Amino acid sequence: MVEKENYKLLLRSFDEDLDVDQAAKLKEALNSSEELQAEQEKILAIRNMISSRKTSFMPGFKDRVLNRIREESHPQVIIPDFNQTFFNVFKKVALTGVAAIAILLFSIYYSSSRLGVDTIVGDPYSDESLVSYLLYDDIDE
Repeated sequence: MVEKENYKLLLRSFDEDLDVDQAAKLKEALNSSEELQAEQEKILAIRNMISSRKTSFMPGFKDRVLNRIREESHPQVIIPDFNQTFFNVFKKVALTGVAAIAILLFSIYYSSSRLGVDTIVGDPYSDESLVSYLLYDDIDE
């Protein structure tokens, strides 16, 4: 197994210049380890294979990427709109209120078999209430 530190040095040597001490350490490790040499050859073969491939991009690709990078480096600050937020919250509350009113009206209609202003508002001077007032008025005396 290749030492992890030497393997990291080998990978770094492909992408950046190593200082004198690191280059000497890598050279010594390559001379002493056939496994590390095999890894170096395998990495070189993969790099050559990838570099020999010709890739093509659609026209304007570079400009689109650079514009996207500029946009990401200057993000837009979105200020929340109070009216829109209030409307969204109110809409949720209003829907539950309408549902509650519909259930209440259905229960009133179900219990009294009619749906009039007197049954909804609860008019104290309706015929049913007056009869009950007259009947129970004598009890208190």
